Amino acid sequence: MVAPHKASYDGFVTFSLRASSISTLVATLLSLGAPQGAFADGRGDWQGYAWQTIDVADCQAVNARLACPPYHQKWDWKRNQWVDIAVAVDLTSGQLHLSQQLTDRDSYDDDYVCVTALVVDADGADIVVHHQNWRMEHGEVTQKDFSYASGRLADATRIHIGSKQCREGAGQDDDVYAAVLAGIAH
Repeated sequence: MVAPHKASYDGFVTFSLRASSISTLVATLLSLGAPQGAFADGRGDWQGYAWQTIDVADCQAVNARLACPPYHQKWDWKRNQWVDIAVAVDLTSGQLHLSQQLTDRDSYDDDYVCVTALVVDADGADIVVHHQNWRMEHGEVTQKDFSYASGRLADATRIHIGSKQCREGAGQDDDVYAAVLAGIAH
């Protein structure tokens, strides 16, 4: 039997490292015993979002609703492209109301834009989820209102809202949205 010499072993190690994705290895190691994703508050399911958190305690009572601080964030950090969301919580009816506006002030750039909102309880469990993936043309402004009902809305402690440019196009993160919805339904 001929023992491998150092050059053969080094070549095998180099080939092995190239053959397996280091990021996949790191993600696998981190997921072994870590709570769901990097965050234990629902955000771990969603990758690449710029998040802002609203504490429900910071929302102000206005006409039998809680009016929460607004969300204002760029979806592409280097361009004049904005996501604005107004949030209102009606605890009496168990309704969450979102008014979402996207404004593309860049005169050349068109994008798919993903916007996700998660209402979570004190343990970080999802109560309500909102997700939209919209195609935005340069110079366009679009706005739409959404309402979501939940018998658990009174348990809400935080609202996480995140946005990103969805470089994979239409339908990006729709599978994540479906899985999160299924988890809430149980």
